[in-house]
Order: sequence, then structure tokens, then C-alpha cells
Amino acid sequence: MMTTLDGFPVPVALAGPEKGSVVVILGDEQRAPVAYDAVCDRLHTASLRTVVIGLDRRLTAKSVVGILDALGIGWAVVVGDRAGAEIAWELVATRLGRFVGLVVIDRGHPRVADSNGVVLDEQCPPVETGTTVLVSSPAARAVARASQQYVYAEYRVVDLARRTVQESTAQLAAEIVLRSTTW
Repeated sequence: MMTTLDGFPVPVALAGPEKGSVVVILGDEQRAPVAYDAVCDRLHTASLRTVVIGLDRRLTAKSVVGILDALGIGWAVVVGDRAGAEIAWELVATRLGRFVGLVVIDRGHPRVADSNGVVLDEQCPPVETGTTVLVSSPAARAVARASQQYVYAEYRVVDLARRTVQESTAQLAAEIVLRSTTW
């Protein structure tokens, strides 16, 4: 489905069991929501409902909350794939109680300089929910380790397998499932 926010279209895909816990996936640039179908299929098998929001540079944390409100979603685990992780960190840091877990790929907390030395947001509050950062390079690992000081909850840094697409998909889905359980 296509949602219009502030005059621009945002692709949103909602699927999975209606009564399942919700996982919100904020995609990377130039990746349509269908790019996450294999991950979503695995999450649906684990009885999780998925909302995939395509990334647009005009998308903000406030607009993501607006989408979730329109869908009647009160709380969720949020997943950010690279550029989408920038919004994911902000959502979890500024909407306490709305998001119960965070999984990001190759992005650190906005207060930590990225691999190019750029700090995205010096004022971003710490995150107070369990967080997993999947990393695919030594530079991303260093940024992830530096981000731990801004996470006031359980924190994991995990090397992302790059052997095959299927293995990476399975690993990402497994990390999301781990963050979605409340045990």
C-alpha cells in the first residue's frame, strides 16, 4: 500500500498474523518493501506481524509514528537497515515505551561518529531498550562498540554473515525474533 505523508508517497507493507507482536522494518535507501519479503516470511512463521516502511529522505520519526498510529499499532520492535537505522535509533531514543526492542544494521547511535567521522545528532538521547547491532565490517563494528555507552539496556554487537543471502536473511530474522520475545 502507499501512504501519503506531507504530500509525498511512502510505500508501506503490512503482513503477518493479525494477533502477532509487531515488527516495524525501516528499509535502506533504494530498497522497496518487497526486498524484505524473505525476512518477513520467516518472521510470520514466528507469529510476528510486520510493517515494512520504504525509506524516503523526507521520512521522519514523527511521520513513522503517524503511520503506526494510522495502523493502530501501539508498540513494536523496530528494525533499521542502514539508512533506515538512523530513524530507528531516533524513534527508540525519543519515544520511550513505544518500542520494546531495537535491531539495526551497520549504523551506530546518532551521537557516535560514523566511519567517516560524522556525528548525526549530538543531542540524541540514550536508548533504554534492548538493542542489537548487526555489523558487516570492522569499521561498523568499531562504531557499534562506541555506541554501547548510549544504550541503557542489554546490548549486543553481532557480526553479520555474508556467505549467502539465505544465511544473512536467516540471521537477521533470528536476531529480530530474539528482540521480540519478552522472556
